[in-house]
Amino acid sequence: MSVNLRLKMVVNTVARNCDNNGDIQSEDISLSAVYSDKEGAANKQWAKWTPSGQLKFQVNNSGAFGKVFPGQFYFIDLISTDKDSP
Repeated sequence: MSVNLRLKMVVNTVARNCDNNGDIQSEDISLSAVYSDKEGAANKQWAKWTPSGQLKFQVNNSGAFGKVFPGQFYFIDLISTDKDSP
């Protein structure tokens, strides 16, 4: 399958959720869309002017904790699939 849409996003917040012992149990990550008017820029594909978009998710895999920080930029690829694809 091929990439249908590529969004460029920036991390706004990373909130760590800890248990009573102070051990991280999960991280809540919030991102928002960014824009560039450069020719070929990722977000120019889906937003002619300032894009609007938010992505929030929770990570509960301890191996992934501490990998994402506020201010980092990421590409989010939206790839079409069917309901039963692994």
